[in-house]
Amino acid sequence: MLKTEDIALVLGCSIKKAYRIVKQPDFPKITIGRIYYIPETAFENWIKKYTGKEYVLF
Repeated sequence: MLKTEDIALVLGCSIKKAYRIVKQPDFPKITIGRIYYIPETAFENWIKKYTGKEYVLF
């Protein structure tokens, strides 16, 4: 399982932007309380899905 800080590191973005990405409805996550957990395989699939495409934040 990854946390938001791990997502920021992998994507090379700020923690703030990583939280914006993780909060998107189509982003794969498990929420327990106010903490987000991201399954590694689901994150890898998400990256493959958006590779070469623009990902728009709402």
